[in-house]
Amino acid sequence: MQKIDKSILSKVIKPRNPISYKGNYGRILIIAGSLHFGGAAILSSSAAVYSGAGLVTVATTPEKFVSLNTRIPEAMTIDYHNIMETLNSIRQSNVIVIGPGLGTSELTQSLINMVTENTTKDQTIIFDASALTEIAEKNISLTQISAHVILTPHQGEWQRLSKLEIADQSTENNLQSIQEIAPDSLLIVKKHLSEIYYNNKVEQISAGNPGMATGGMGDTLTGIIAAFVGQFGFSKNTVSAALFLHSFIADKIYKKNYVVLPEELINEIPSTMKKITTKSSK
Repeated sequence: MQKIDKSILSKVIKPRNPISYKGNYGRILIIAGSLHFGGAAILSSSAAVYSGAGLVTVATTPEKFVSLNTRIPEAMTIDYHNIMETLNSIRQSNVIVIGPGLGTSELTQSLINMVTENTTKDQTIIFDASALTEIAEKNISLTQISAHVILTPHQGEWQRLSKLEIADQSTENNLQSIQEIAPDSLLIVKKHLSEIYYNNKVEQISAGNPGMATGGMGDTLTGIIAAFVGQFGFSKNTVSAALFLHSFIADKIYKKNYVVLPEELINEIPSTMKKITTKSSK
């Protein structure tokens, strides 16, 4: 199994063109949050902003608008109950994230259907958290989607999707299951030394620590992945770099802290990316 190490960062993260505008760095739509899980929307969208996404829109419940606009003034907000507004944003975005903090409900199912039915081959969908559970519970098919698909389950969510007990989630079994569930998708199985499955190949990250075992860490990763795909395009290398950066920064924080807080990790993203581009340009 091939290892993902620090070298992937300089392969993907490049200095910005001096002549740039926000449209060059991706239009990201994050469909996330609910009355009880507003933090997931904040963490995933702030991670996307701090990772360099050009334009971030959060589709969420109106009760969370104030907290989102206060914490992340760079992000726009829309009401995901407004079908036309949400549909227009789906069609105009390069990357659509769906799931962080959404909860499982008829609304979540309808939003998943709206996303899968109104995206094209030039877009990327990231299914995360509640969306993965809803897909598993409602047996929603992912085989006919035109867009690029990224699945980001932790082992429990992957168990629900694949019907594989955690003890049976071997490389061979995971490869077989993803071919049945969504054969052209990219799968990240989040765990100690997370794995990426794509095009019948498997790579494993060589970073991470137990301090990352805290709520919101997965939402943060999802935002980083969305921003990277929006800026650098969909590819295995792009997603690998996002995954490694997440754990790379966490490892630095863990040297001095017992717990790695997602907010602290997010705050370190811009300076870390700058150091990588400075070194690669020399």
